[in-house]
Amino acid sequence: MSIKAFVHLNRRIYLVVSPVFTLTRTTSATVISSRIPASFAVEAVPTAPYTTGVEGRVDYDGDRSNESRYRQVAESAKRVCEIIIARPRWESSLLSHFSPSVLFHPTCVCQVLRLLSSKNLMLSLRYLLWLSSHPDAPPADPETSASLLYALADMRAWKAALLAIRTMKCQPDTRALESFLLRLIVNERCARDVMVEAIALVSTHLTHYSVPLSIWNSSLSSSLRSKRTDLVWRLYELMMQAGVSGDASTAGYLIQAFCIENKLDDAYRLLREVSMKGLIPDAISITKLIAEFSKDGNFGKVSELLHLMIAGGCMPDIFTYQSIIQGLCENGKVHDGFRIFNNLKLRGYDPDLVTYTTMIDGLCKTGKMVVAWNLWLEMIGKGLKPNAYAYNVIINGYCKARDLSRAQNLYHEMGSAGLSESIMSCNTMIAGLCMEGRMEEALNMSEEMPNKGIEPDVITYNTLIQGFCNEGNTTEAKKLYRKLFSMGLKPSVSTYTPLIWTLCNEGNVLDAVELIKCMKEENLEPLVCTNDFVVDGFCKVGKVEEAMAWLAYEFQYSFGRGTTAHSAAHHGGSGMETPCARGSALTALKDSARKMINQLPSSLRNAQASHMHAKLSDEGGN
Repeated sequence: MSIKAFVHLNRRIYLVVSPVFTLTRTTSATVISSRIPASFAVEAVPTAPYTTGVEGRVDYDGDRSNESRYRQVAESAKRVCEIIIARPRWESSLLSHFSPSVLFHPTCVCQVLRLLSSKNLMLSLRYLLWLSSHPDAPPADPETSASLLYALADMRAWKAALLAIRTMKCQPDTRALESFLLRLIVNERCARDVMVEAIALVSTHLTHYSVPLSIWNSSLSSSLRSKRTDLVWRLYELMMQAGVSGDASTAGYLIQAFCIENKLDDAYRLLREVSMKGLIPDAISITKLIAEFSKDGNFGKVSELLHLMIAGGCMPDIFTYQSIIQGLCENGKVHDGFRIFNNLKLRGYDPDLVTYTTMIDGLCKTGKMVVAWNLWLEMIGKGLKPNAYAYNVIINGYCKARDLSRAQNLYHEMGSAGLSESIMSCNTMIAGLCMEGRMEEALNMSEEMPNKGIEPDVITYNTLIQGFCNEGNTTEAKKLYRKLFSMGLKPSVSTYTPLIWTLCNEGNVLDAVELIKCMKEENLEPLVCTNDFVVDGFCKVGKVEEAMAWLAYEFQYSFGRGTTAHSAAHHGGSGMETPCARGSALTALKDSARKMINQLPSSLRNAQASHMHAKLSDEGGN
């Protein structure tokens, strides 16, 4: 009975119910050896002898010995090669020098191809194309065809090799074709589109050859490594058309393709379909699906998949649980992640460096530095050597916990361990210094970075700008803003937000408005809280009507563009929390308006209050 496979092509979903794709229980695809014979020793003996006839033409003669025949055909092939090499337009005159019975004899064809391949590979391909224009010309024998195909593959002339196959005069045997296809698949420098073209050509053009399942699976795997899911579906379509039945590995590759496309429900349904047939893909494929559901916080599906794996005899490995722990930590369930981490150790699993680092990162982000530090010591005690990323995780944790002394000690320890500083580690330490208000040290560290071969990036500048803004040093923040441009860097939302906040606090609201205009010119969408800064800034300097006008404009602008709230760290953030006012800009506007009305003389208060109430009602309604 056939199964359902969900095939996505050209942004459309096809539900394929095909007896062609009947998944059968087999072992994983076996990789075929790609070792290729260095040469082929072929004793080619012509079926008929040749002799030189009138006007230099070579003709058939049936009265020579075998040895004489071989010498004559070899001499004829040599002369053909000499003409091809010497004459640029030999195609139109070759038949005038040799009779068809000589020129198109299988032995002569093979000899010419071998001689040309050793001298000029492109000429041998040109000769092959010429042969294809003559129906009477025989194809090269399998050994000669294989030699030509391998020679073109050695030159990475993949398109030329496909052209040779397409002529139908190059017909290598099964082993040579499989070796050629595997060489093409494993060669990452070859465009994946050419790989698919080759498999499509071989599967449809050569009637004597059927592409085996191992080649199909290898090509699917190669397409996945290149993140080319479009080719995965194209190959799968060709595979069905060729009548090749898939196995558990095939289903696993399709599941991975769905995961890359974030079509998790389709991947889940396909896995359920094949598992009902008794086919369980490998742990890698199911782990990828588990990882994606974990990122989305869908731990109900994660639990189902774990039970499915175990019931199917595919035991989860440390990488499976690592993806679950990471998903739990990213979704704020650090306690559950830590519980699973400890249970793994009790059940005999040996967490690796990545698993330890993932758990330490989750603990650091929730401020549980004591537990994180104990886990760090446990990791080192097991002989796991922290890498630069692991150091950065715990340094960042101590920086955010305002334990800069501990962070600096670990930073120096990282250098002593032979790990080089990176843009990530420098930015982490600069953020820690900025949080403590040690702006001069932070600035000096950024200026020393180029001497270490590390160029500051937009996050470096964003962190420093925000640090100086927090200190109220707008002058230095503006200098860094200008320097960012001079270094050829593109500012982000997090570059502008602290500057706008500081300018509004200082009463320089018009300067802040100019920065917002600059953001929009650069197609950067201001955070929602930016409006609060501007409105609050106008209200502080008593310009309530300007605040109302700004708010009305922003409401219209935002609704017209469908603007939603952004994360402060969106699009090139900083290493610090971005200041973002809490509450509503409209509330701030109303509060300021009421204060102004209360300060008016009693004779004007009622009239002004009525006027302001009407304006606020109009703006709020719009």
